[in-house]
Amino acid sequence: MALLVSAAVGAAPLVTPAAALDQQTASATEKPAAADAAAEFERLRIDGNDAVYSLDYKTAREIFNRMTRLAPEHPAGYVYLANNLWLETLNASRRLTTSVYTGGSFYAQEANEDKADQKREREFNELIRKAIDAGRARLVKNPKDVEAMYYQASALGLRAAYSTSVKRSFRRAIGDANDSVKIQRQVIKLDPEYIDAYLSIGLYEFVIDSLPLGWKFLARLAGLKGSKKKGIEHLELVTQRGKYAADDARVVLIGLYSKQNQPEKSVELITQLATRYPRNYLFGVERAGMLYRLGRAEEGARVFGDLLKDERIAQSATDVVRFQWGEALSEKADHTGAIEQYDAVKRWPKSEPELVSLAHLHTGEALDALGKREQALVEYQAVLKRENVFGSHKLAAQYLKKAYAPTKS
Repeated sequence: MALLVSAAVGAAPLVTPAAALDQQTASATEKPAAADAAAEFERLRIDGNDAVYSLDYKTAREIFNRMTRLAPEHPAGYVYLANNLWLETLNASRRLTTSVYTGGSFYAQEANEDKADQKREREFNELIRKAIDAGRARLVKNPKDVEAMYYQASALGLRAAYSTSVKRSFRRAIGDANDSVKIQRQVIKLDPEYIDAYLSIGLYEFVIDSLPLGWKFLARLAGLKGSKKKGIEHLELVTQRGKYAADDARVVLIGLYSKQNQPEKSVELITQLATRYPRNYLFGVERAGMLYRLGRAEEGARVFGDLLKDERIAQSATDVVRFQWGEALSEKADHTGAIEQYDAVKRWPKSEPELVSLAHLHTGEALDALGKREQALVEYQAVLKRENVFGSHKLAAQYLKKAYAPTKS
């Protein structure tokens, strides 16, 4: 959000492999072995999560694979592997910042879904299948196994998140999201202290209440109700009392606070996360953008500039930093400054193609806002020669006929 914003998979309180043993019949020798396995399982979960938040997906994958070898019957490792693959995919396509999901163009579809890497998608779906199968096997033995329910719900929610953010297949995601939340509500009913389950429930509440009026009416006819207020309260509860999903809830709240025009709360959460995960440059990008929204442009520019001074970031993510800087400037009507940043995205040889297409589109918009119509037309023509990104062809064609006009705030 999004920085995982579209969805987040929280780590559940684990019963761990020790629970697979019958504690009443285990021998004195077996009990210490089971306890050691449980401690190792938990250590791997923590280390893997830290690697994910540090954008070190290779290390995270190795750690979560060790989890599945240690406890192949447990769904957790498969869920974490799928989550890691999903986030790695989003990071590679530059879809891990909140601005991607707050713009209406992301949700405009001219096809049923976006193309995705077939090999990655097969691997992702296989991991989700393994997680669901492992959860079902445990539920056969104990229909009230809340941990198995939680991970089954997490797997379904993760598949919905993948469909939404990677494929932009929104209709396909609805069924998985509904099923996931239904199961999470069962978890809370069986164990009211399983606070991490409120992560999915809270996000769902907010999203349902955020639907356009027509969709919201249809949702209510289908018996689906939501509340932004209740959704945020649920997520805030997870940040306060969640055992393992507190940081996931914070990430989700960054985007939701932004949508609710509460950037100061977003900055507070981003600062907490940046302190805990200093290797994750995306928190710096988000913080800089939020500072611009708060009217602290000089401070925001300094944060963006400092990110580009970091050789590691400059070598791997110049396009993300520059593009988000351009977005922040554009929102503040500094169109000349925004063009400078978008041009830098277009010049950097390693820029992700989708960002280059959007940089051309937004450069055209900025030029139109400055009254430089002829130059703007060149940018729109460039958009049409590239792959269609978030309805960019439709917008470019529209602006070729009629100049873009900034929305008055």
